[in-house]
Amino acid sequence: MRVTWSWSVILVLILATQALAAEEPLLGGGAMEMVRQGGVVMWVILGGSVVGLALAFERIMSLRQRNLLPDDLVVAVRQAIRSGSFEEARSLAASGTTPLARVIAAGLARIEEPGPMEKTMEAVAGQEVQRLKRPVRPIAILASVMPLLGLLGTILGMIRTFNLLSGVNAADRVETLAPGIGQALYTTAAGLMVSIPFLLLFHYLNGQVNRAATEWGVLGTELVLAAGDRSVRGPE
Repeated sequence: MRVTWSWSVILVLILATQALAAEEPLLGGGAMEMVRQGGVVMWVILGGSVVGLALAFERIMSLRQRNLLPDDLVVAVRQAIRSGSFEEARSLAASGTTPLARVIAAGLARIEEPGPMEKTMEAVAGQEVQRLKRPVRPIAILASVMPLLGLLGTILGMIRTFNLLSGVNAADRVETLAPGIGQALYTTAAGLMVSIPFLLLFHYLNGQVNRAATEWGVLGTELVLAAGDRSVRGPE
């Protein structure tokens, strides 16, 4: 997979965010201590992060350039546009399994009618974009929910800490309160550390689909114009 500038920036930000999780002075014992002190909410956050990473990995593999814009099909379509012969492009599109192949196949099926051909390709392309984006949405949901889970863990921890104060004399309350508040804030930190990479991944993957859809539109427009010229000249 081609490493783009945007992907490099995202990778650096993710690594920087995860590095904070292992910072000993910040977390007072490292990531494992953070998990131990976080309680049940922390385990929920960890489970969500595993699910999110699996979804992100699957989408990264699925939304590679060769799947969204297969070179053989793009070359065949452009050759067909230049030569006015669409048989090779029709054959490749009919046998293809990529989203672009389905868009081109739908258009070439109505090549004798440039107007309906364009509308058909737009409709199929819209369906394909929605199909590609659907598995990306759970990543955005996780990015939104994780900070809320962290906040919930913090609130529960604070409630537990203040309940402990009822049986502690005034002299010892500060010593009891300070560690408890620190432990309660662990879940908020964990929620943010998980949320930030997921938010970056969501925008990257969503952008991959949008960029591919733009390229489909350019190719489809060229194909419609070539079909219009063909209908004016008449089939060869």
